[in-house]
This record gives sequence, C-alpha cells and structure tokens, in this order.
Amino acid sequence: MAGLTTRSSVETLEKQANGLDALRDAYGKMQGLADNRGWGHWAGVHGFPQFLCWHHNRVGNGRTTMPFDLFLPWHRAYLLYFEHTARDQNAAASLTWWDWTSPASHSIGIPKSFSAKTINGKKNSLASAPRPAMPGMPGRPTSRAPGNPGSLPTAAQIRQLITLNQFSDFTDQIQDVHDQVHGWTGGDMGVVATSAFDPIFWAHHCMIDRIWYLWQLQNGVNNIPDDYRDKPLAPFGVTVRDVLDINRLGYEYTQGTSVQAGKP
Repeated sequence: MAGLTTRSSVETLEKQANGLDALRDAYGKMQGLADNRGWGHWAGVHGFPQFLCWHHNRVGNGRTTMPFDLFLPWHRAYLLYFEHTARDQNAAASLTWWDWTSPASHSIGIPKSFSAKTINGKKNSLASAPRPAMPGMPGRPTSRAPGNPGSLPTAAQIRQLITLNQFSDFTDQIQDVHDQVHGWTGGDMGVVATSAFDPIFWAHHCMIDRIWYLWQLQNGVNNIPDDYRDKPLAPFGVTVRDVLDINRLGYEYTQGTSVQAGKP
C-alpha cells in the first residue's frame, strides 16, 4: 500500500545491500543523544526509570495489577513512537523483526547483524547500546547470554496461537512466548528494568507485533473486548482503539518465511 512504512524481517534485510544501514545509523545517532530524542529516554519509558510497560495485566514493574491486559496495544504504541523517533534521525529507517521461529534462528540464534560487534570497521549499534547507571549498578554497554538456539519458539507454536479466536486467550499465550524469548536472550534482555536498552528488544517486539497483526488478519482487527477500546496507553496520548489497525498507523509488514500473512 502506497505511503506506508514497510517493516521487513532481519533475515530479508541481511540479504540486501545496505539493508540495515539506515536503521543502524538511526540507532547510533539516538545512542549519542541525552535528551528526549535519545536511546536512554525511550528505553527508560519501558523499564528504568519510568517503568510504564504492560506485561500480562500488570503495569509499572509489577507494582499495580489491573483487571485488563494492555500488553499488545501498549507495545504497539511504544514501537510506533520509537520508530518515528528513529526516523527523525534517518528518514530511511524502519523497524525490523527478528523471526526467532526461522530455521536460521534455530541454527545460530541472534542474527549476525545484531551480534557482530563491528560492521565495516565501525561499532555496530544493533549489537549493544549504553545502559545507564542504576541503583547498585554502574552504567555499561548492554550484554546478552543467549541459550541454545534450538530451544527458541517454533513456527508451529505460533501457528497454533493464531488459531485461538479469543483475544484474552491469544494475548495471554503470546506473552508466555514473549517472556520465553526475553529469558532465552538473557543478560539485560532478561530483566524488565534493562531490556529495552538492548537493540534486539525492538526487533523482538516487532516480531510480537507482527504476530498480533497476523492474528488480526484471521480473527478481525477489532477483536478485542469492548471495555478495552478507550483505555489510554500512557504516555503516548492514544487509546487502544487508535492502534488496532496498523495501516491506519502508517505501516505494514512484508511476508515472512516461517509464519506468513494468510498462511498461519
């Protein structure tokens, strides 16, 4: 669809000349900024120091439990605002998804473009980013401790989730998969306070958002409890109903290799 930002898989972009250069450039510039355009500010919305993220029916570092679950819409808004900020640094940048169900991921784990310390002799801003000092912990670059690639979630698991026709069932189970990948990646990704500082966080959550999009294709864009629709997604100034249709938000997903649109 014309005029939409296209989000492609990491593996697709790795096969293209300069496929990840714009994103790498945008991330590098954001990592050098100390104001509200910077990496630290946006990662800090999710975890330390703001802790505004939703997980299951908890918001704010597990401090408050709600009778509803805004995990998927909250993270969709978060990705969108972060992507807009990245595009302010490089207009050609768009988010990419890490397909941890693919044969390549089950062989090597984290894609090389997100694990190589340098690319063409320069620091790779997709591999690590600054993590600020926190109580009892000095500031340092983010780190990971990935597990066995064969233990990552499978395409068959995701296909099964997409067959669930109730939003409450789907969101609960996709969050379990989400949690598994955070834990598998380890290091800073394994801790809510620090996970968004790791550049792979955004590719992981882009994958989760894409799976929700595929679920919506099968089960309807507006398939969400009525009493969720007007819930605010702080601090973004939008509500749940505002983020249900990704095309209205200005982006689309390309086809993947493991789980595809129209082929759950």
